[in-house]
Amino acid sequence: MTLDVEMPAPRRSRFLYPGFIASLAINLLFVGGIATAAWHHHMGSKTDEYGLMSFSRDLKPEHRDAFRARVLATRAEVKDLRSNLRQKWLEANALLTSEPFDKDKYKTALSELRDAESQYRNVLNNSLAEMAAGLSLEERKSLQAWRDKRRPKFLRHADPQNEAGSQKPAESSAPAP
Repeated sequence: MTLDVEMPAPRRSRFLYPGFIASLAINLLFVGGIATAAWHHHMGSKTDEYGLMSFSRDLKPEHRDAFRARVLATRAEVKDLRSNLRQKWLEANALLTSEPFDKDKYKTALSELRDAESQYRNVLNNSLAEMAAGLSLEERKSLQAWRDKRRPKFLRHADPQNEAGSQKPAESSAPAP
């Protein structure tokens, strides 16, 4: 004789769906990491191809080597200036949080920081002018376009030139606020 007993259906755990979502998220992160590593491996490691070195890829071969040599020379020249600038920044920042706060020391540190930054920028600007002097007109136009793309965002909002390079007509004679 058999007894028919109705057993209730087993309940699913309430953690099944959140666990599934968490597992899916971890799997997607893992797959994304592998895809990123494969992409970077495929594209190659271009550790020296930043800044003006990346621009030099677009130059004519007769100017490319001299331009790259000047960029590398400038990088070597400003290495000490950059470390000095970093040190001055750290010193000024340390004075900002020291107790008791000495306003005159902090102002002196900021002045030294400004001088170091000015010296650093002067070397970079002079070097860029020397590099530009060795380029043709078309290459200088290309350099200007490259620099324009890399311009800081706070300098982009008031561009007096349109995409064709000609001046926009003045909309009003009143100065902007």
